[in-house]
Amino acid sequence: MIKAIIFDLDDTLYDQKSPLITAVNQTLQRTLTAEQANVVFQRFHEFNDQTFNRVTGQELTLEAWQTARMRHSLAELTSEAVTTDWAIQFQMAYQRALTNIQLFDGLAATLTRLSHCFKIGIITNGPAATQRNKLHQLQIEHYVHPDHIFISEELGIAKPDPSIFTTWAHQVGVRANEAVYVGDNAQLDVTSASHAGWQTFWFNHRENNQAQPAVIPDQIIQSAAELNELLLALVAAAAPTACPNH
Repeated sequence: MIKAIIFDLDDTLYDQKSPLITAVNQTLQRTLTAEQANVVFQRFHEFNDQTFNRVTGQELTLEAWQTARMRHSLAELTSEAVTTDWAIQFQMAYQRALTNIQLFDGLAATLTRLSHCFKIGIITNGPAATQRNKLHQLQIEHYVHPDHIFISEELGIAKPDPSIFTTWAHQVGVRANEAVYVGDNAQLDVTSASHAGWQTFWFNHRENNQAQPAVIPDQIIQSAAELNELLLALVAAAAPTACPNH
C-alpha cells in the first residue's frame, strides 16, 4: 500500500524552462528562437542533473559550477566565451525570474487532497538557498512538512545515490515499497529511486525519449493533466482510514 508520495522539484512541480530562457534572453540582450531555447534548456537541465553531485562532494565551488553550467548550456549557441562576470549577471537574472514560478496547472488542488491521505515529501538536488526560495515561491509549506523536504546540499547526499531515498524513508517511517517518487529525469529520478526499492512515476512531459531509465517505471506521465489524474486516482483508491477527508 502506498503511504508516501515524494516529488522532485525542478521541472516536475513547475516549468523550469520559462525562467531559464527569460534570464538567458535578458543577459544576452536578444531573444532565442524556439529551437535555440530548446537546446539551451536541454543542455542546462542535463548539466544540473549530471554534475551537481560534484558540488555536494566539494569537487567544485557553487560559483565555478554555475559558470561551467552556462558555458555548457550556450556552447552550441555562441562562440564567445562565457565569462565569470557574464555568468554572475545571468545568475542574478535567473534568480529574479524564479520569483515568478508557479506550480503546474491543477497541482495545488491535487497536492491539497494528497496531503489529506499520504505523507508528502520533496527530494531535490541543488543549492539549499536557491531550492528553498523556489519551494517558498511555490508555497510548498502548505502541503509538505518541513522535515519531509530533503535538499542535497543540506544532507551531503545527492541523487543518483539511492541512500538519499532510503534516508528519507527511514526518517519518515515508511517502508521502501510504501513510497512513490515522481520525477522528470529518467536516470536521476526513476532509476535511482527504483534502486532504493521505491515505486516510480516518470513525468516525461518533455518527451525526452533519448534518455530512458535503466528500469521500467511503474507509470509514465506525459502532461500535467495526466499527472493530476494519476495522483487523484491514488486519492480515490486510498483506504477511508488513511484518507478521512476522502
